[in-house]
Amino acid sequence: MSKNNVSRRGFLKTVGAGTGAVITAPYVWRQRAVSAAPLVDNISLTGGAIFFVLNGGARTQAVFNGTVGTGTNPFGSPVTASPDAVPVSLTVPLSSVMRGTRLDEVAINSKLNFISTAQHANRTGSHGTGRAIACTGYQPQEDKPGILTLLNQAFAFRDIPCINIGNDTPTTNIGSEISSTFAPIKISSALNVNDITSAIESVQVSDAEALRLNNLRYGMSDQFLRATSYSEPANVPFFQRIAADVAAQLDADALDIRTNASMGNYLDSTPVGNAALRASFGVQANGGGSSLGASAMLAVRLRQLGCAGVTVSTGNWDMHSNEMDNLPGRAFEVGQSIAGLVDHLSRIPDPVATGASLLDTTVITVLTDFNRGNWSVGTGFNSNNGSDHRGNEDKTSFQCIPMIGGGLPGGKILGEIGADGSPSNASPIYTTQQVLATVLDLLGLPSAAYFPGATPITQDLI
Repeated sequence: MSKNNVSRRGFLKTVGAGTGAVITAPYVWRQRAVSAAPLVDNISLTGGAIFFVLNGGARTQAVFNGTVGTGTNPFGSPVTASPDAVPVSLTVPLSSVMRGTRLDEVAINSKLNFISTAQHANRTGSHGTGRAIACTGYQPQEDKPGILTLLNQAFAFRDIPCINIGNDTPTTNIGSEISSTFAPIKISSALNVNDITSAIESVQVSDAEALRLNNLRYGMSDQFLRATSYSEPANVPFFQRIAADVAAQLDADALDIRTNASMGNYLDSTPVGNAALRASFGVQANGGGSSLGASAMLAVRLRQLGCAGVTVSTGNWDMHSNEMDNLPGRAFEVGQSIAGLVDHLSRIPDPVATGASLLDTTVITVLTDFNRGNWSVGTGFNSNNGSDHRGNEDKTSFQCIPMIGGGLPGGKILGEIGADGSPSNASPIYTTQQVLATVLDLLGLPSAAYFPGATPITQDLI
């Protein structure tokens, strides 16, 4: 397949004088029909997903859910929206740890959806099992590839591969993920974007192997099975070797988040500049500040270039003690990063889907090992002011999962969790597979091929 340096449909055209360099897209997106009908016209040609991966098992009811009692969320929930002087009710009630993150601004809050009764598949307290299920939808022993591998396969025609950002990204620790034909690329941090190139530098493979891998690009035969037991990194998939041609050009100024470069325009025709992005994501001029925010900021740039899937990973959520002190700061980074994505993606036009923004065609959600709970009466914390995880208990099992963008209107809370962490009032219960299937469905992909029997909850969110 040939490469050239023309910009795709004029998306990243040179704009007027700004604070830094402006780059053009180094490739042309190719089009391929997808069988499922998307919510937004042509979403399959341009859609993508951004996953926050909170390693260690985040207490998601306490992080996000403003509708539960203190036994489940001892941090409380805000009463009014910010920064309005007159009290304004939030469309989606939030935990108090989200106050000031901009998720409590009316315009951003109205775009949120929460699945408050997302049950972990095996109600486990095991980190490894929970992490594998969160990223694949299956038990570890089922040896299935992760969600980014599925997106890589479905959107391999775009050439730029899906990217894992962060040392704690769990999918690279799953055997079926690193050896899958369409495995994502991993970089250690948002400041190491050039690692994308080095990560997919390939040794030679035989002509027969290259042909076999190339034939898989548009098929479903690798949707679950490792087509080859790769000796990673001895053999690198064919589509990733081609993607190296693109990745080699990803050293442009705008992808170095420390520069003041611009790339692309907002709906109002002003440049999308790094300085404004840094301010939204809590990133300092030297790249310091919020590392999670830096990863989310880079995710905006990767989505502009057509990357179909990005995980932004952060660790240290295994808070058995001192959670009262440690969780608010970490949760604030998550909320600030999600709010930054909602704000900027909603103002950047999608280059293919006419009349849509990148938020319309980008699904944002959160993955984590499991939820957590407390076993101390009345405090909301354990005896060490932390939270724990145990198998077969609702506190550990039921997560509150945001589902934002992808054409969803916003303002929905699915399910209801009581103060003890259990679903209440005959609340509907959703599975991890349904969450992942919904992401695929919103991108116009046939989710049943990957998660048979797991019905997407798209219509519930609409």
